[in-house]
Order: sequence, then C-alpha cells, then structure tokens
Amino acid sequence: MYTYLIVDDELIERKGLCMLLKKVDKNGTILQAANGEDALAVLEENQVDVLMTDINMPFMDGMGLLEQVHKKYPEMASIIFSGYDDFGYAKKAISYGVSEYILKPVNPEEFEKAVRNILAELEQSRQEERRKDESIDFIKEHLLYLMVNGQSKASLQEKAMDLIDLNFVDGYQRMLLLECNGNFFEQMDETILKGMRKVLGISFQYLNLNPEQALLFFTEEPTKEWATVGEQLVAYFLLECGQTCFVSVSADMQTYPMEITEHFALVEKQMEEKFYAVDKHVFLPFQQQETYEDTQEDAERLIGQIQLDIKHRDMENLQEHFQLFCDRYQFQKNFSQIYIKFMFSNLLKEIYSHLTDTDEKLLNRAIDRLYHCNDMQSMIVILQTSIDKLQLQMENSCGTKRREVEMVQQIVKKKYSDSGLGVDQLAMEVNMTPNYLSSLFKKETGENLSTYLKRFRMERAKELLSDTNKKIGDICVECGFVNVSYFCQSFRETFGVSPKKYREQGE
Repeated sequence: MYTYLIVDDELIERKGLCMLLKKVDKNGTILQAANGEDALAVLEENQVDVLMTDINMPFMDGMGLLEQVHKKYPEMASIIFSGYDDFGYAKKAISYGVSEYILKPVNPEEFEKAVRNILAELEQSRQEERRKDESIDFIKEHLLYLMVNGQSKASLQEKAMDLIDLNFVDGYQRMLLLECNGNFFEQMDETILKGMRKVLGISFQYLNLNPEQALLFFTEEPTKEWATVGEQLVAYFLLECGQTCFVSVSADMQTYPMEITEHFALVEKQMEEKFYAVDKHVFLPFQQQETYEDTQEDAERLIGQIQLDIKHRDMENLQEHFQLFCDRYQFQKNFSQIYIKFMFSNLLKEIYSHLTDTDEKLLNRAIDRLYHCNDMQSMIVILQTSIDKLQLQMENSCGTKRREVEMVQQIVKKKYSDSGLGVDQLAMEVNMTPNYLSSLFKKETGENLSTYLKRFRMERAKELLSDTNKKIGDICVECGFVNVSYFCQSFRETFGVSPKKYREQGE
C-alpha cells in the first residue's frame, strides 16, 4: 500500500484528484495540503511515496516545494500539474527528479497512465530492496554459521569486506541455543518465528544449526529476566508446536567479548546439564554459583549426578562434579564434621560399589580412615584416590567408547538417506540414551552428533551435484531431507552458494 500527498491551493482541484487517484489505487492513503509550506509540514510527520503538486500556489509554489523535497527526500516520486505548457517548467522539474509532468485541466486517462507508471517503478524498487535485504540476511546467516563452526571474525573479514561489514557481530548482547528432539528445526517456518517474536516482544537473528538445534542472537536486553525469556520460549514450543524445548543462555557477550565459536562452545556445554536435570529446561550462565545457597540440597544433587557419571563412564564430568561437591563443604562452617563425613562416606560407598578389585572389608577400612580424618583436605585425598582407581579401571576398557562412536559413524554412512535418521534412532541402534550418545560423541570427536550428521549429508549432496545430473529434488531425498527448501537453505549456509549455483559454477 502506498501513501500519496496532493498539494493544491484549490480545494475542488484536490477533491477531483482524490477521486481519480482512488480509481487507480483504492487501497492507497491520500494526504492533502494547500501549499508548499503545509506540504513540508505533512512530510515531516508522514512517510509519503508519491508527491502530486500544482505549480502556482501562495506562500511556497510547486517549484519551491520540489526543490526542498529533492534535497530532503531524493527517493520520493513526484508528479506536477501546471496550467501552462512551459518548457522552462518542464526542464526545471526534470532537474528535481520529477517523474511526470501533466497539463491542466487534467486528462483522466493521462493521469491514470502516469500514476500506473510510477506505481510500477515503485514496486520494482521495493522488490529490488527486498531482494537486497534477503541477500544481506543470507550473507549474515552464512557468516554466522561459519563463525559458530570455528572460523574467527578476523579470518572472515577480508573475504566479506566487499559484501558486508562483519562488525554487526559486535552488537550482539546474548546468544540462546535452542534444542528440540527429532528434526523439528527442519520444519521451522516464518509463522513459528513470527510467533516467537510476538511472545518475546524483542527481535532476534535466527540461525539454523541442524534439524535439532538453532541459535538466536539478540542485539538488546529484554525488559524481563533471561530466565523468563527462556521459560516463555519453552512454553511457546510446547503449547504451539507440541515440542519439548531446552534453552541455554549465553553470558553477556558485551561484558565477556569472545569469538562467536567460544560463546557457542559454552552454551553447548551448558546444555549438557539437561542430561542430569530431568525437569529443567532453561540453563543460565554462572547458575551454579548462584545456587550455592542451599549447600545441602546441591550436594545431594551432585551425588546423584556423580552416580550417573559413573554409570555412563563419564570420568571428565565425574571429576568436575566431585570438585563441585568438595567446594560445597570445604568452606562451610554451618555443618558439623560428623554430617560432612557422613556425606563423604556415602559418596565413597558409591565409588567402591563400581570398583572390581575391592570388597566390603576394604570399603570399611576406607570409611574408618575417613572418619578419623582431622581436616577436609585429608578426606578429599581419600575420595580422590578412589576416583583415580575407578578411572584407571575404566581406561583399561576405554576402547569400548571409541568402538561405539565408530559404529555410529558407520551407521550414518549406510543410512544417511533415511530422513528419519537422527540422534534418537542412532541411540537405539547402539543401545544408548540419546543424551549420553550425544555427550559421548562430542567428547570423542569434538563435534556435535547432529552437526556431524548434517555435515555428512551436505558433503554427500555436494558430491552428487558435482558427479551426477540428478535433479536437486532427488538429491535432497537421497541425502535424507524431506523439505527441499530446508535442504537448499542448509546447503547455502554450509557452502555459501545455492545447490543450483554450485552446480553451475562447477566448484
């Protein structure tokens, strides 16, 4: 819809032009002014697309108005009306960028033709602007995708210099990692994004990572807490999309300036907490420090996490959780020594229950030594020694982990064409829980399992585009995608060009 401003000191002339204009554009907004000075005031308050002005008017005539408009609003289309067939007027009007020059009395057919010509030019201009904006958005997404996946801003700046200023990333305040089960983000569309923006009341840059993960980049702080933002997203996905969503919030990217890939590594690591926290869906930075108040509750929770670490042979997390467990009590003076020794003995029993070269008699001796300790550090040494034994025991059979990862990679090679192949199905194939498989795969390869699956499919798609004449739609299906638009979007994000252009360039 377009907005027009008709400027004429004769009311009857303005009404006549309004009637003619309504026949051409019945949905347009029409504003009026009686002279050039009034017109400038209207332009200050309104976004006008087309100016229609008479030449002869009091206070400020049409030429004076056009001179001011040409300086302040050079992109505005304009039509002038004159009762004189004066070449001098026409020549001057051209210098002000006037689109059409119409003699009075106005011929309706000539007027309609002039307006339609201008509308056609405006529509073409808008389409070009939209294409330009879409192109810039795509370039941003591609560069963000590369930075998330390890490339530094400095390494990309030289390549992107002629296309876009990479300083746009310096404006980001927060990064939110979203994770859903299944292939939900493959079906993401503008309707869902629009709903998310409406719920949050704040704009963001969306970046698809893989069918199970997406990132939101925010350039401003919301009026509410980030925990509330996360809970609102979780509720929206559950109620509107029927999806269980997890949200990991980054630290303030202005306060802690780092590469995008470093912030992503932190929110991804933070997301791993969902493996332990069954009923928790939003994970915040520095949250552990904020929850130290209830030491007893935290320590009991950590024992539960350590039990899971042992069960899943995750020694890295076990060591981390044990350190946190010690931190809970090391400087606490509001607990009796007997209570702290009781908590440590419970943890010791849990560790000894998984040691193969021990028995109840050895456990009792260890507990007895623990209760005779005179300081916290001596107790920590006893626990750490038992953990070291457990780690050595697990390292002797560590080849199992690598075999499971290799098995997953072989399954991907054989079944990547299956659109249903995702973390859940791969976990079933190797008899693991999805969360544990994802954690194990990341620790062994340094790459997220969903990202590995998507990258494998993309590389296969590139081979098929280079080596075969298969249709893009057929390649999409063969590479395990059900949505051609999502396939093309993923290809552009990964390689910087569309599948069609990649094939044409032969790169």
